[in-house]
Amino acid sequence: MLQGAIIGAVIGLLFSLVILWRAKNAKGGKYLTEMTKRVLTFAAPQAPAEVVAALEGGASGHPATLEAADKTAHRLVLTDKASLSTFGFFYPIHVAAAPGGGSSVSVGIASRGNQWGPLVTKAHNIFADAVKKTLGVAAG
Repeated sequence: MLQGAIIGAVIGLLFSLVILWRAKNAKGGKYLTEMTKRVLTFAAPQAPAEVVAALEGGASGHPATLEAADKTAHRLVLTDKASLSTFGFFYPIHVAAAPGGGSSVSVGIASRGNQWGPLVTKAHNIFADAVKKTLGVAAG
């Protein structure tokens, strides 16, 4: 019985290491042209080019860094690294001109590895609030 538990633990550890390795080497450039299934959208007072310029350096108080950008299409992909609780995430940001001025900002999230559930939702909300803070938009 103990032998079975040890074998199960070793298989679980190997599986986690493979996912972590894949997450470390994942590239998020594809999110410049496609958006994730999870999206939070909000209005910002700035023009699309100003939103992109403000977010190129990352989101205020968040460790995400720029992975890829298409300034002409007003799209960015930011990413953060793996932690003890996640494999890290890609955060695609697609910005469009809003009718009447300002911008419509769509913030998505995709795991760098293989993760879903409440941790992803929490990370998405935290990142979207950081983007709003960077742009001077009220969180919530």
